[in-house]
Amino acid sequence: MILITGATGNVGSELVARLATDGVPVRAMTRTPEKTDFPSGVDVVAGDFDKPETLPAALDGIDRVFVVPPGYGPEGPVQERTLVAAARAAGVQHLVKLSTSGVTHDATDPLSSGHRHGEQVVQESGLAWTILRPGTFMVYLYSYAHTIRTERTMYVTEGDPVSAMIHPRDIASVAATVLTTPGHEGRTYTLTGGEALSPRRQGEIVGAALGEEVQVIERTQAETQAEFDRLGWGGPRLEALLELKRQSAAWDWKLSDSVEELTGSAPLTLRDWVDENIHLFG
Repeated sequence: MILITGATGNVGSELVARLATDGVPVRAMTRTPEKTDFPSGVDVVAGDFDKPETLPAALDGIDRVFVVPPGYGPEGPVQERTLVAAARAAGVQHLVKLSTSGVTHDATDPLSSGHRHGEQVVQESGLAWTILRPGTFMVYLYSYAHTIRTERTMYVTEGDPVSAMIHPRDIASVAATVLTTPGHEGRTYTLTGGEALSPRRQGEIVGAALGEEVQVIERTQAETQAEFDRLGWGGPRLEALLELKRQSAAWDWKLSDSVEELTGSAPLTLRDWVDENIHLFG
C-alpha cells in the first residue's frame, strides 16, 4: 500500500485520485480526515508530521510513501527526520519526496534551501528514494484571480520570470509512475511544463479563455510587498517567495522532457489549467 502525505494539497489530491482510479491500494494522510472527500476505496488516516505519535498508525502496512512536508522553519527539515525515523521502524521500502526545481539550479532562497536539506535527510535514510523537483505550479495564477475577476488586470512583479509552469496533475502522474513501477530508485527528476511563458503571455492565455482582454501591469517589488502587507499576507513566507522568484528568473524558463518520458504523454498546457479553473477568473 502507498501512503500519500500532503493528501489534500495541489499534488497530493491529484495523486490520490489517480491511484484510486488505477485501482492501486492507497492511504491518504491528513490532519483533518473529517473534512476530506476522497474517492471511494481510499483509506483515510489522521496524521501530522509535527505529532510523531500519529505516524505509526499511518505507516502500518505501508510499502511506499509520497513525502510532502508542510514547510520549513529555521530549525530545518524536522518533518522529514520525524517521518524517516517512523518509516524505518514501520518497514517502509521507498520514499518519494516532492521537492523543487530550485535545488536543481542551486538556488539559495529559503524555500529551495529547505528542500535541499530535506532531500539530504531522505537520501541518507537508508531506504530507497526518488526525488521529484517541479518548477512553478500553474496554480500560482490563483494569486491573480481576484484582480482578473474584478478588474481584468494581472498585477505582476517587476522582473517576474518567464516560467515553464507545470500542471499539478502532471506532477501527480509522474509520482504515480515512480510509486508503482521499478527503476526509479536513487533518481532525481526535474519537472516542467512544455512551454516557457512570460507573465504577459500568461495574461493573454487567461484573456483568451475568458474572451476578454486581461491587462498585465508591472509593480516594483516594494509595491508588491506593500500590497501583500495590506492584505495581511506578508512576513517571512512572502519574502522567501519573492526571493525565489528573483533567483528563478535565471532558470525557470528551462524545459525538461521528464514528464513525457515518464508518463508517455505531453505535459498539460496552461490553457488546460485555465479552462478547468475558469470559474476563478469569470
